[in-house]
Amino acid sequence: MSEKSVAYYMPFYRNFCAIKLNDSIKSILDGQPGAADANYVLSYGYVDHEAGFTFEIMAAALVDKDGFRYKPVREDCTLKLRADSFDIESAVMLPDDEGELAKVFSKKLELLKVYAVSDEVEESRKMRFLDPCRHETFVDDVQVHLRRRNRIAEVCWVRITGLGDHYFIGTLMNEPDQNFGWHKGDNIAFFLEQTDDGGVICYTDMNPPMHITEEDLADGSMLREAIKKFNEESTEDRLVDALVLLRDSYVWIPCRTIFSEEDQKRFNETVENSQDDIESLIDTKFTAQDEVRFVPDVLTDGEEFFFPVFSSAEEMGEYGNDYSKIQCHILDAIAKAKNNEKNVKGIVLDPYSERFIVTAEMFEVIENMKSSIENNTPESEE
Repeated sequence: MSEKSVAYYMPFYRNFCAIKLNDSIKSILDGQPGAADANYVLSYGYVDHEAGFTFEIMAAALVDKDGFRYKPVREDCTLKLRADSFDIESAVMLPDDEGELAKVFSKKLELLKVYAVSDEVEESRKMRFLDPCRHETFVDDVQVHLRRRNRIAEVCWVRITGLGDHYFIGTLMNEPDQNFGWHKGDNIAFFLEQTDDGGVICYTDMNPPMHITEEDLADGSMLREAIKKFNEESTEDRLVDALVLLRDSYVWIPCRTIFSEEDQKRFNETVENSQDDIESLIDTKFTAQDEVRFVPDVLTDGEEFFFPVFSSAEEMGEYGNDYSKIQCHILDAIAKAKNNEKNVKGIVLDPYSERFIVTAEMFEVIENMKSSIENNTPESEE
């Protein structure tokens, strides 16, 4: 990294400022109203998730003995300054407590909404304790120490994409020099660790997972125990254990059964013929003649939607009485969650007991994990 740190730039985040002209800025401003007389530009700071800290030039400005005057650039232009293209110390904050500048440049600010990120990434930008690990201008990128047995710890850049309970989710931005089993573009979970000198580092454990059998996972009890331990103490080791077991587990999905119009008619007639003796239908088999659709249920938490799955059919309790129960592999459940029309926030495992939330950002992490089933060939430790 350079001598500058992200702390130089974040005060300008979502704020107006005046930046002194240099040759590069003059060339960008050329041809705009007021450019010939300008010695500053009026700009607005924001973060482009892909390109880093950026300033949108709003106006050519003149600062002299008579004060501060500006002329807005043409509305059909977007003029951008990347934070590393000028000396940030030449920028001066312009408070807009009354919102006057925001009103004048409302159309320009509206266009910048295209750079909005998820609430989780936005929250991570407020975490000042992460600043020592951040890139100075690519605000969402942090240095993460990759650890694995028989490997020298290696530092790579990871772009934050989400938050979990006591951990972060991000995309590996460069290819590790050593074979860690993960590659550029993969999503990984990582953690924060305090160093002996009181500082902090980000790290992730890339050791191959435990080896288990399908029988170990059959009734879901091993998975439930791992989740219980994680909920009691949310450490990295316990999270990894839970994710490893979940990666190879079969789960149960509550679904509403939808018959064709003709089959529904036949079913209703069967119920009517019971002469209000519903219990007489217990163990009665009804065979659909047409295709049957199974539509997974979705749970709501405020304005957010979650895809519920269960470690066993029994874990559904009374809630499950109103649904058909479909068993499938967790990877298939993730695929169903991704394709759900509700745009779910994530999967919630066992929502009515020891619940465990897998955010949508974690889906790819689980999908990229290697299977730990014992009959698979273990990955070499060489």
